[in-house]
Amino acid sequence: MNAAGTPRAINRHFSYQPCEGLMFGGYDMIYAADANIRSLQHPGLFIGLMLCGQSTSVHSGGSNRIPIPVGRPIVLSFAKPTLCTNTYYAGEFCAGVGLHIDFLALPAELGRPLKTSLLYLKAHFMDKSSLTVLPVLPALNALVEQALQIPQDAPFRELELEAVFMNFMAYICRATEQLKQQDGMRGSLQHRARNRVKLVTDYLQDNLDQTPSLTELSEIAGVNPSTLSDNFKTAYGRTIFAFLRDLRLDAARRMLRSEGLSVTETGLRVGFSSPAAFATAYRRRFGHSPSQEIEDKPDFDKRKPNHTKAALEATR
Repeated sequence: MNAAGTPRAINRHFSYQPCEGLMFGGYDMIYAADANIRSLQHPGLFIGLMLCGQSTSVHSGGSNRIPIPVGRPIVLSFAKPTLCTNTYYAGEFCAGVGLHIDFLALPAELGRPLKTSLLYLKAHFMDKSSLTVLPVLPALNALVEQALQIPQDAPFRELELEAVFMNFMAYICRATEQLKQQDGMRGSLQHRARNRVKLVTDYLQDNLDQTPSLTELSEIAGVNPSTLSDNFKTAYGRTIFAFLRDLRLDAARRMLRSEGLSVTETGLRVGFSSPAAFATAYRRRFGHSPSQEIEDKPDFDKRKPNHTKAALEATR
């Protein structure tokens, strides 16, 4: 989405267009001034992932308000040209990635893997509701972060972005298949398994500063620890505590970028036992230290209260 005439402080970004009808790009920015974003979406799909920032919503077609969560991939389907608008306020931070697919503009000749994946997404989403929220994929978040770190002058930047794009497609198709299987499950056992995993993920998200034992989590889910572990790994492809670590690090990154907290305070808020443990985990996840998030901020004061926004929200 583009915002004409609105100053922005862009930290990192990338764009890649493998062919007509496909536009893939990522961004990591802090808005230097209020920005009204207007974008005409052609019939097709928009697949996006907001890595960090505040959960927001987009007005679609002038009246329909579509919620955009943080940390979960979404798919928006458009049956006809649709004007989408959104507003960001000075000092707000956001980072994410988006893929626009215009099926009518795609060339007739495409590589088999890409063509197969596009047809799969078209068949699954074009007749669905306007918004689909996919399961959490921490590995996808890491992939986007990797793409944002590719230097602008890297000698093989185009090749690296192509690899990121193809991996992005693979992750989205995998998440779609996972959602499809969950939707198609039959029998009370599978239904209970999904519910118990949701109970645990909701608890973890609401209690990032706590480090529960597997036994405690199994009591919340109402199942033995071994079964809970198996259910969780099936749902997310990783252990419960690897998932919790990534939740904490994603939340910490948002805090460092948008709340003006120190590294030590941020680490404690999301449950790390020491600044050293926090810094080590952060570097492994994002490729740089948490202090660098603070050092890389633009000069203007991100923490300045936005009285206009607060007043608008108070009237809703």
